[in-house]
Amino acid sequence: MRVLRQRFQDRRQIAASLPPEDKLMSSRAHGFSLVEVLIITGLAMLLAAALLPRLLNSRIAANEATAVANVDIITSAQDSYRAAYPAIGYAGSLSHLAAICKERQCKATSEHACLIDCHLPEAELQSRDGYLYALTAANPSGSGPNSTYVIAAAVAQLHKTGEHDFCAVEDARIRWQAPTATTRAGSITHSDCQRLPVMP
Repeated sequence: MRVLRQRFQDRRQIAASLPPEDKLMSSRAHGFSLVEVLIITGLAMLLAAALLPRLLNSRIAANEATAVANVDIITSAQDSYRAAYPAIGYAGSLSHLAAICKERQCKATSEHACLIDCHLPEAELQSRDGYLYALTAANPSGSGPNSTYVIAAAVAQLHKTGEHDFCAVEDARIRWQAPTATTRAGSITHSDCQRLPVMP
């Protein structure tokens, strides 16, 4: 017992003789306690839970704004295309409206009218800013220049890259819907689009 008391007093004397910074280091020499680690982990999880929905919502809003802008650009391009090529009417595909990416100076033809970004036709097969696009044109009488068209932008991953689908027809008014499941852009027909509400 006497030996234990002596050792305890020796330890106290050694600790008392250490400078303050060494005392701090010796108390932290074994790292964080389990309670400290759990508190830090809990705080990090709370912070992530608070911030992630806001980040996702801002990404969705940006994707939807881009989709609306692209549909608007395409409707304007369709008017220009129809004026430039009256024998064809409206373009039947996005590639007919687009430039050729490899060309430095775009030479407008009915196959590539240089009216929209050259990468936009890729969004028919691969999503661009969270959306897939489809453009179709027709003449309801069955012959002659295309007098109607529908451009559709459908969300690629519902609730992840967007919440709404967008479309427009020859009146150039952008319409929208809130789908309950992911919709193929090509499945939105001219009559489907006309039935949807117009964006304010």
